[in-house]
Amino acid sequence: MKRQEPLIETEPPVEVADGKELIEKKLREELPLAGVKISEIVVEEENYERIGARRTVFENCRFLACDMERCEFSDVIFRRCDFSNTNFRRGYFKRCLFENCKGVGVKMTECLISHVRFSGCMFSYANLDGSKLEYLEAAESSFRAAGISDCFCREIRWEHVELSEVNFFKTSLRKMNFTTCEIGGILISDDNSELDGAEVNLFQAVELSKRLGIIIKEEGA
Repeated sequence: MKRQEPLIETEPPVEVADGKELIEKKLREELPLAGVKISEIVVEEENYERIGARRTVFENCRFLACDMERCEFSDVIFRRCDFSNTNFRRGYFKRCLFENCKGVGVKMTECLISHVRFSGCMFSYANLDGSKLEYLEAAESSFRAAGISDCFCREIRWEHVELSEVNFFKTSLRKMNFTTCEIGGILISDDNSELDGAEVNLFQAVELSKRLGIIIKEEGA
C-alpha cells in the first residue's frame, strides 16, 4: 500500500473571513471544521482540545503553545503554519500534508499518524514518543533531537531529513532507509537492537560501528 494523499475536493475550499471565530464556534458545537480554508490567524496559549477538521486547508497560521489534545485531523493540508510548543497528545492525523511548517517542541505523543507527509518542515525537539506511525513520509525536513521512542512504525520513508540526536529508544528501525539522512548521535538501547534491519550508507555504518567497539581500518594501515 502507498501513502494516501489528502482527499480535498476539486473545488477549492471556502475561504473563511474569521478563522479563529469559526474554530471557537465549532468547538462549542462539538463539530469539526469541514471544507474550508483558514488563513493568516495567530493564536497563542488557547485551549482547542478535541479540535477537529476534515477536507480543510490551514495556510500561514500560527498556533503557538496551544492545547489541541485529542485533536482529529483527516484530509487536511497545513501550509506554512507554525505549531511550536503546541500539545497534540493523543491526536489523530489521517491523510494529512505538512508543507513548510514549523513545529519546534511540539508534543505529538501517543498519536495515530497515518498517511502523513512532512515536506520542508522544521520539527526539531518534537516529541512523538509512544505514537503509532504508519505510511509516514518526511522529506527535506528536520527532526533534530526529536523524541521518537517506543513507537510502532510501519512503512516509514525518510528523504534528506535531519535526524541527529533523535531518541529512537525501543523503536524498531527495520526497513527504514537512512542513506540520505543525518543520523549522528541518535539514542538507542545498549544492545543496538533498534538498528536491526535498518538501511544505512557506508559512512553511517562506520560511525555506528563505534557503538559496538569496532575499529575499522583501511587495508595496509
